[in-house]
Amino acid sequence: MKKLTLFLVALFFLNACKKQSENKPITDLNSKEESLVQKASKLKNDQGEEIQVTYFAEGGVVAVKIQKTGDKELKLSAKTTNAKGNPIFTNEEVMWEMTQDGRAGKLTDKEGNSSDYQ
Repeated sequence: MKKLTLFLVALFFLNACKKQSENKPITDLNSKEESLVQKASKLKNDQGEEIQVTYFAEGGVVAVKIQKTGDKELKLSAKTTNAKGNPIFTNEEVMWEMTQDGRAGKLTDKEGNSSDYQ
């Protein structure tokens, strides 16, 4: 009987310690993140058209701002991923499919005309 009581007390004690450690928030003190907005990159297509692409955090998801030279800036939200797992960003006007880890992409308009930018 003493062994059973001692075992139960030890079990409750370990369980109490475990719950206390689970409630502590996990923080990374070595985090080097400075901003939730990446540096804008300029990409060109085969016709020489240039766009500026900026990836940023919007809540818990990634979004992108795209601006063609001389046009207004468009904000696109991540909606899905392609077969390779890269995100696809869209709004009512265009779709941006990220390729090569953000160093290139494919821009498609409403009519289905697409252009690769690198």
